[in-house]
Formats: sequence, structure tokens, C-alpha cells
Amino acid sequence: MDFLIDFFSNNFSGCVWLITILVSMCPTLESKIAIPLALNTSIWGSSALSPWLALLLSFIGSILPYYIIVLIIRKIKSKTTGFFTNKFLQKYMLRSQNLQKQNSSFKKYLLLTAFVSVPLPLTGVWTGSLITGLSNLNIHYAFLSVAVGAFISSASITLLCTIFDNSVPFIFMISLFIIILFMAIELVLSLIKPKVKN
Repeated sequence: MDFLIDFFSNNFSGCVWLITILVSMCPTLESKIAIPLALNTSIWGSSALSPWLALLLSFIGSILPYYIIVLIIRKIKSKTTGFFTNKFLQKYMLRSQNLQKQNSSFKKYLLLTAFVSVPLPLTGVWTGSLITGLSNLNIHYAFLSVAVGAFISSASITLLCTIFDNSVPFIFMISLFIIILFMAIELVLSLIKPKVKN
């Protein structure tokens, strides 16, 4: 914890808003880490952002990569099929196929919103963008769905940090721990699955 406090306070103390946007743009981290980081007075002291500003900057930062991700995925998808047999992308292919099976277009976009709005690792704007890129959803309608989901996620994290104001450093550390844990589980499962098939 002291290492993180020193790193952020020594390098970004004058521009908390910038680090909030940059962290919220990172895959997996997004607003789940950016908001508790922006509100963390043990790192920033009096320079910590207000809840409303943390919410706004984190939301903006998290949705910035959407079009880039979707357009890159669709470009790759149109050029090659081998890329999408990759184990990493198979689960996203399954999610996009399950989404496309829905009869109602409204239900497709509503499910995408619900998926992005859950503030857990491997959900969020990056995952929603991957699913959109792999599916045939309208890119602009899907953006609205992803943006609404991102706002709900950001708002719920901001509310949690505001209610437990004295626990923001713990929320930050717990969020970081959960993300690392989820990534470790994903890595272990990806290594175990091929052995189980053999």
C-alpha cells in the first residue's frame, strides 16, 4: 500500500484528473479502480477529487476506447477467422452469439447495458466493446447501451465510496485484489482446460 501511495502521490499529485481518466481507460481496471483512486485522501490529501468529478471523469475515460475497440475487432474479424479461434476470445464469441440469439433488438441492447453495468472484473466497457465488435449490433445503438451501463457502474462505485467515505482506501485495495484474483483464476482456467480435453 505504501508503494502505491508513494508512486501516485510523487508522480501525479498535480493532475489527479488525468490519472483518473487514464486508469478508467485501462481494460479490467476502468471505473472500478479509477473512482476509489480519485477519492483516496490517503494518496492525494486535499487534492482528492469530489465524488461528482470522480464519477464524471471516470465515466468519460471508460467510454473513450469504445469505438476504437469495436472498429479494430470488426476489421480483424472481416480479414481473418483464425484470430477468433484464440482461447482468449472464445468466451467473448459465445457471449456475442448468445446476445444475437435474442429475438428483440431492444432486449439485445438491454442485456448489453446490464452486462456492462455490473462493476466486476471482466465486465465493463472493454468487454462490452469486444462483444459489440464480435456481433452484428448497430455500433451507435450499442454505444448508447455501453455508455448507460458504464454510467450505472460508475455511479454505483461512487455511491459505495461516498457511503463508506472513511473506507475508500480499503475499497481501492479490495477492488484491486478482486481484479488480480479474477485475472489469476482466468489464467489458471485457461491453462487447465486444454489438459482436461486431452
